[in-house]
Amino acid sequence: MSARLQIQLLGGFAVERDGTPVTLPTRKAAALLAILAMPPGALITRERLADLLWSRSAEAQARGSLRQAVAQLRKAMEDDSGALIAAVGPGLRLASPGVEVDAVTLERALTSGSPADLELAGQLYRGEFLAGLAIEEAPFEDWRATEAERLRRLLLRGLQALLARHVDRGDLEASLDLGERLVRLEPLAEETYQALMRLHLGRGALGPAMREYQRCRAALAAGLGVAPSAETEALRRAIRTRPPTRSPAHEESEPRTLPVLAVLPFSDTGETETSEDPVRDYFVRGFTEDVVSALARFRSLRVISAQSSFAEADLQASPREIGEGLGATYLLVGSLGRGKERVRLSTELLDVRAGHLVWSDRHEVATTRLPETRDAIARGVAAALAARIDGDLLRQAMRKPLDSLEVYDCWLRGMARLRQGTPESLAEGRPLFRRALELDPGFARAHSGLSLTYFNEWTCLAWQRWREDERMAFEHARDGAALDETDHVTHFVLGRVLLYRREFARAEQHLDRAEALNPNDADMLAQLAIADAYLGHPVRGAERIELAMRLNPYHDDWYFAYAVYPNFVARRLETAIAFGLKAPHVATDVTAYLAAASAHLGQMETARRHLAYFREMFRSNIMQGSEPAAEEPMRWLLHVNPFSRIEDARFWADGLARAGLVISDDLWRDFPDGPWPG
Repeated sequence: MSARLQIQLLGGFAVERDGTPVTLPTRKAAALLAILAMPPGALITRERLADLLWSRSAEAQARGSLRQAVAQLRKAMEDDSGALIAAVGPGLRLASPGVEVDAVTLERALTSGSPADLELAGQLYRGEFLAGLAIEEAPFEDWRATEAERLRRLLLRGLQALLARHVDRGDLEASLDLGERLVRLEPLAEETYQALMRLHLGRGALGPAMREYQRCRAALAAGLGVAPSAETEALRRAIRTRPPTRSPAHEESEPRTLPVLAVLPFSDTGETETSEDPVRDYFVRGFTEDVVSALARFRSLRVISAQSSFAEADLQASPREIGEGLGATYLLVGSLGRGKERVRLSTELLDVRAGHLVWSDRHEVATTRLPETRDAIARGVAAALAARIDGDLLRQAMRKPLDSLEVYDCWLRGMARLRQGTPESLAEGRPLFRRALELDPGFARAHSGLSLTYFNEWTCLAWQRWREDERMAFEHARDGAALDETDHVTHFVLGRVLLYRREFARAEQHLDRAEALNPNDADMLAQLAIADAYLGHPVRGAERIELAMRLNPYHDDWYFAYAVYPNFVARRLETAIAFGLKAPHVATDVTAYLAAASAHLGQMETARRHLAYFREMFRSNIMQGSEPAAEEPMRWLLHVNPFSRIEDARFWADGLARAGLVISDDLWRDFPDGPWPG
């Protein structure tokens, strides 16, 4: 047989003859070919084929239907001689020369077990075996289901072996991509979560490691009703006992004299369900984060990020274990019971080391007065710790009473969407913030929430809407600041937008104001680290990102990426590279920093490799697959990295030029104001 036949059985059924699609006349003809193709060359008796496909017909009728289906197949594939579908004694077989079957190739690759073959298997598996080819014959459906499960299990074992290899090699991108695919393939396979936990542990990423544990525990509870295994729990303990990442550049400069406070999520003792909202426990979680935000305003405290506090509390450890895991000296715990019109709040402040109660309080208030109660809790904690609190600052932090619980509820729902950080969730959050403004036009935090939805989309997700999202982020931050001068979020967003507009003096004023209003907001401190790099204060930026990592040890990967910028500008190139290698996938321009830093250190082969990765990401993420002009990558890099000092921009560009990036002298015309692409 000279023709080349390709049969797809994974993710659906399709046939090509010499590259041309072949249409089969009936679904049973397709099913017959699929059976004969597993594998080509295997002899299958006519009795077996008739039983699989015509089990409800009499024997003679079934044999006749089989002969008709064979004739249809031979005609469709121009097999007049019967060389392709051959009759051999009591059975039929599909000739093997020139026939390629994806499921057979997959099984062969998985059986081989070599890394190259396992990679091939991962590419071949497009979906379940014969998905969509339904035949109303129980024997065929049983055969299809058995084959599908056998191949899926074989694939699962093979890809888990490949994942373990990626993890051992520290290949972050390949491990993350393969790990997510395995979770989709089998969400109850504990080995996958364990491998990803080891990967994140190996690079010091406690937050992603803990989230894999939480995802594993939730999947096992929902799917099997069981707890994680002893091996998974041992990995969880390793996450808790591993110290947070520290920069090797210098020791901590801040003396350990300030009390460190962690606020655990309030327990929900409500009388009624607050909502059918898909975001679980949004109200209690949102109120807890509100308490954290109120306490974070005080410079005489160090307040652990809610993200890390929630991660520790989710492990059901003792207060002492939680405190030790977070480096906290005090824990604030509480409960919130929400009825239709009133809320009962109970709070306790615990000394972790001494193991005794420092302060407690109880409140029963109207639902509309929750924000005021939050500030009362903050005052009580501050007083109990004998903190050096500026009374004016606390008075400024008080929000005006809300006329309706619906306003606060809308804001909490919007913030729950905002935390998810996807384009879809950001879009879902905007109507909730707008509804809060409709109900109370003076509610400044709704403007803050709207501003953040546009800011996050602008800086992270939607390069094609750069100017529009920047404008909306700025306008809502400006309106929010006009309503409430003490809101740190609006000052932060204003400062970042002004920074990109190259209004450096005004930008620094708003950014400094944001930090003064809330010196313990870990996410904001991490973002301020980048701003410091652009404004020419890289040492301060490096200190801020270290503080952010201490306040949020279970931080996301973008903290590692943001640590690259100030360390690079401070010429701490080894430190910048160490952080960048932990999260090269987070931001497109991080790989450009890695390339420049490596080139300045004389590591030219490594520099060229990082530059090639940057070009690949730039083409995919920024150009949407199009090929950029030679100078376009550097123009974009300078556009999204608004350096105020030309020596910092030139140092970066010089490293990139050494690595092989095309850079024109025209780019420096009228620095730092232009020419910027629009």
